[in-house]
Amino acid sequence: MSSHLHILKNYLNHWFKAKGRHSIHSPFLFSLYENCISNIAKYPFENSIEQIRTNLLSNNNLIAVNDLGAGSKIDNSQKRKISQIAKYSLKSQKEAIFLACFSKHISAQNIIELGTSFGTTTLYIAKHNQKAQIHTIEGSPEIAKIASSNFQQLNFENIKLHIGNFDDILPKLLNEITADIIYIDGNHTKEATLRYFDMALEKINPKGFMVFDDIYWSKGMTKAWKSIIKHPRVSISIDFFHLGIISIDQDFTKQDFRLRM
Repeated sequence: MSSHLHILKNYLNHWFKAKGRHSIHSPFLFSLYENCISNIAKYPFENSIEQIRTNLLSNNNLIAVNDLGAGSKIDNSQKRKISQIAKYSLKSQKEAIFLACFSKHISAQNIIELGTSFGTTTLYIAKHNQKAQIHTIEGSPEIAKIASSNFQQLNFENIKLHIGNFDDILPKLLNEITADIIYIDGNHTKEATLRYFDMALEKINPKGFMVFDDIYWSKGMTKAWKSIIKHPRVSISIDFFHLGIISIDQDFTKQDFRLRM
């Protein structure tokens, strides 16, 4: 099965099985739905961040890309247009706002993001969580350089950018801080995703959350997601199709949810 057919099949399956607002009985999920999904359109439109997105999408300059992960399904050349990278790597405004809202909803103080890209999602999270410290890791120096410029442009002091391999930087960060959220959006392989999950499992806040992006991006990513939600320490999982969220908080009753965003 091709990757496109894999995504389509899982999307249709998700659409028919996913629940809406009135089918949610978990108090935590109902509150999350009310605050971060039903009201997502009411979040303020961040003109400064969206202007950065617009500039990136129209920038045809070539940069060298040091891709340490699964690579791109569109273009695996070592030099790519900034606009092309932005088109396929930047999260939509809706998804970025949701992640910002989710971080605020659980009162996250320390956030780790694996996969900065050009930093638009990071900026949304930082904007709506100004008391939180965000550590974001990017493996490609040229992409990180542009992200750093975007962070400086908006002058957010709660973002710390780390450049290098996730496998080198993540363990160090996990030893230095207790993360409330770990957002994994990079190196989209089954092996790497499970490796980062195992690393985080031992160090994350016991009431914290892990967010996995593109859980149906490939067969490998889907297998990784299904393996993660079956782990005995995972108490709750939420499948939004484009991303999945899990917690190891043992105060939650073991349940798996599929929700529409």
